[in-house]
Amino acid sequence: MKRIKARWQHWFSNWLDKRQPKAREVTLSQKIIYILPSRFGLWFILLLILLYLLGTNYQNNLILLMSYMLVSALLLALTLAWRNLHNLTVSCAPVLSAYAEETLMVPVSLQAAIPRQQLHCYFNHNQPASVADSSPQVMVPLPTHHRGYFSLPRLTVHSYYPFGLFNCKSILNLDYHYWVFPKPVTAETLTSFADNSGNKNQQAEDYDTIRSYQAGDSLKLMLWKRLARDPSNPVVKHAPSNPQAEPDWITIPPVSGAALEVALSKACYLMLQLEQCSKPYGLRINSKSINPSCGQQHLERCLRELALC
Repeated sequence: MKRIKARWQHWFSNWLDKRQPKAREVTLSQKIIYILPSRFGLWFILLLILLYLLGTNYQNNLILLMSYMLVSALLLALTLAWRNLHNLTVSCAPVLSAYAEETLMVPVSLQAAIPRQQLHCYFNHNQPASVADSSPQVMVPLPTHHRGYFSLPRLTVHSYYPFGLFNCKSILNLDYHYWVFPKPVTAETLTSFADNSGNKNQQAEDYDTIRSYQAGDSLKLMLWKRLARDPSNPVVKHAPSNPQAEPDWITIPPVSGAALEVALSKACYLMLQLEQCSKPYGLRINSKSINPSCGQQHLERCLRELALC
């Protein structure tokens, strides 16, 4: 049974790829819009069949007229459902990223010349669909589980407009990718690491030198004992301002499996902490090193290396 289901899914996926190849922006046309009756629509069609059979069996013109009117409403709903999705342009944000086990909110743009009604978007049918009201952009949730660089799954845009009789949908293959970084995890070793870094900076701050007295210097910094020995050469204490912090190196050990995932999570947490403190840091991973620096671009580069490790 599982083998048959896998073959069916593979065939269906290939069939969808032929009808709509990957694209950065898709405009819905008749070729990629699929209309199926909803559960309520199936009961409605069954009611029409029963009314028609009753009208023809008993030769009741009123029942036949009612069945014809309901058929007209059914055809009208079918046409309006198709027009609600036709010529709708769908696109997505170019750069997406999240941490593992988080829900990535994907901004999906829905553009049309006329307003559309009751549009729902989702990537996974098990997730709640996002409703696009009057806004041209809707945030669609996408759960993430593992780190890496992935293609965006198929986006389903559907609607039960106008009467809920038909489910008009389009299954789109958008040519976008997203990054999933390792989940940041705290570690006991980070405390000792932070303490050692703080001691180095504290020693740099406490380091004092002396220089000659200049007009305007505070008398509290005067070395009075030295002044007593050499009155002609007064000196004051001087601390170097803004000592340059030494860069920190983050090294990923040559491990695999669960140990590698733990190491990557700890490294991710440490990067975020150092970036928050504006401290320069470098990365050594898989015989590759990234020079110490700081900033959002440097952080993104290091996190992508962790995702692909």
